[in-house]
Amino acid sequence: MIHSSNSNAAESHIVVDHATGYILETKGAETPRQVASLTKIAAVLVILEWLDETGSDPASLVSVPAEALRGGANPLGLRVNDELSIETGLFAAMMASDNTSTYAVADAIGKRIDPASDKGGVAVFVARMNQRARDLGMAQTRFVNPHGLDEGGEPGVSTASDLARLAIKAHDHPAFARYCGGKERTVEFGRDGTRVPVKLINTNELVGSRGIDGTKTGTTRLAGPCLVVTATHDLALGERVENRRLVVVLLNAEDRFREAVLLLDRAWPSATEWLLSGGQSDPKQRLRKGED
Repeated sequence: MIHSSNSNAAESHIVVDHATGYILETKGAETPRQVASLTKIAAVLVILEWLDETGSDPASLVSVPAEALRGGANPLGLRVNDELSIETGLFAAMMASDNTSTYAVADAIGKRIDPASDKGGVAVFVARMNQRARDLGMAQTRFVNPHGLDEGGEPGVSTASDLARLAIKAHDHPAFARYCGGKERTVEFGRDGTRVPVKLINTNELVGSRGIDGTKTGTTRLAGPCLVVTATHDLALGERVENRRLVVVLLNAEDRFREAVLLLDRAWPSATEWLLSGGQSDPKQRLRKGED
């Protein structure tokens, strides 16, 4: 495992092997920081698991409440009482970092999780996000909203290592990669009985190159530029070739896309060497701790 100390790079980063959780490189990965829209990875995972748990249809519609329009990105141009499918919300959250869609879906699902709660749908949903984080061993993570926007008050925090745990679990879900792996996609929402098409462009400019198929960008004033990148690559291991996936997390990285590429370029040879040596490691060097 490499410990990096490049002072011009991200304040925190980590590179891990998805299949095992083995840590290939790390720097400041246990330091709590604001993580901006990387928060949406947790929101989307909770939504996908709720859909599985309840057998609900991702095409089912939710209505946009006034509270969803209080701030942050609204790339669909949504207005109060517009309707969008949960699936459209998932694409908008992951590809376009859409705060309004994320809030609307979180509010609707929270109300379905606990219809009797007087805390409101979003509060119920965020509580489930935090419970899921605890389940995954994300001990230094606290979510305060479903989208990661700086809203005043006590901010949400996480760490590079906690977010790597989250990304590993998210990419274990068979549907997750579909919502973050495309460069662009046209979705629709409803307004006054009319279907309104919108073209989403992925905010992760690396998607589609170098085997990169995700995952999420994030930027706020408190967090700085953040990024989670996932990539797959065929590694030559003696007489066999094995396809592996790596997860890279960067927090407060001024040149996040370039740095992610440099970390991957360094990590693939390290992963190959590690696997050729037998792929063994101290359990403390692995983020996977069995089934979650």
